[in-house]
Amino acid sequence: MSISVITPHYNDFEGIKQTHNCLVKQNTDQWEWVIVDDCSDPFTKESLKEYFKQHNSSNIKLVFNDKKTTGSVCRNIGVDHANYNHLVFLDSDDIISEDFVSNRNVEVEDFVVFRNTNILDEKGNNKPSPTASSNYLDHFLQAKFIWPITSVLWNKEYLIKIGKFNSDLKRLQDIELSIRALILSENYKVIDNKVDFFYCVSPIDIKKRPIDVICGAVDYLINYMHDNFKLDKRQRDLVTGYYFLCVRYFNRSENKTDIVHVQHSLKLFYKKKYMSYFSYLRALTFLKLYKSNIISSDLFIRLNRYFYK
Repeated sequence: MSISVITPHYNDFEGIKQTHNCLVKQNTDQWEWVIVDDCSDPFTKESLKEYFKQHNSSNIKLVFNDKKTTGSVCRNIGVDHANYNHLVFLDSDDIISEDFVSNRNVEVEDFVVFRNTNILDEKGNNKPSPTASSNYLDHFLQAKFIWPITSVLWNKEYLIKIGKFNSDLKRLQDIELSIRALILSENYKVIDNKVDFFYCVSPIDIKKRPIDVICGAVDYLINYMHDNFKLDKRQRDLVTGYYFLCVRYFNRSENKTDIVHVQHSLKLFYKKKYMSYFSYLRALTFLKLYKSNIISSDLFIRLNRYFYK
C-alpha cells in the first residue's frame, strides 16, 4: 500500500530539507510527497526549485500557490494533487522515523489513528503526548487534543466526502476536522503503535497567534458545532474547554483591553447554551476581577481551569 504525504509550506526551507531527509530514509519507497508552497518569498521558492533539481525524484511533487492562502487551503490542494488513496499530513517542522510509512501499511475504511507520538518542545526535550483509551470525541469537545493531525491516516475518498479541511477557520482547523470526522464516521479505528512521529511544539506566542484570532476561531467553531451537530447536554457542557483556551491566551496577553475578545466569546458560549447563566456570570466575574488586578494571574488561571476546563 502506498501513501501520499502532504506538507503545507511557507518560508521554511530548512524544515523541508529535514522532512526530505526523513522520507528518503524510509525503509520502503511506497510513498509520494506533495509539497504545497503557500507563496513563499522569491528566494525561498528558488531555493526549493534548485534543491529538488538536485534531488530529483518521481516520488516528489512541488506545487506553488500563486497567492497567499492558509495551511488548510494548502492541505486541501495537496489532497487534490495526491495520487494515492491513503493520506497523511506532515508539517515541515515535525520528524518521522524510518519506519513511519511502513507502519501505516494497514487497511483504512474512513481513517486510522496511530496515537503513540512524542512531543518535542523548543529545547528538544522529548515527552509522550496526551492519550485517551476511549471517549475520543469527548476529549476533543473539551479542547483536550489527544492526537495531532499527523497521527491520522486518511482514506482520501472519506476525507473528500466530509469536506476536507474547513478553510474558513483561521486556527483549530485540524481540531475541527477531528471532531467532524469522529461524529460522522462509523468506520474508524485507533491503533496503539510504537512511537514513530515526533511533534514539535512551541510556547504560546501572542504575536504569532493574537488573542482576537484565537477567540475568533473559537467563536466560529462553537457556532459551527451548534448549527451542524446535535450534541447532547453532556457533550455541550464539555465545550467550555474552548472558553478556557481563550482565557489562556488572554492571560498571556500584555494588553488587558484584549478582554473584549474574551467577553465576546463568553457571551456566545452562553447564547448558544454551552454554559448556564450562572456559569456565564461566574466567568464574567473572574474576568473583571483579573482586569482590575484584584486576583493574580495564577489564581485567574486556576479558577478558570477548575470550572471550565
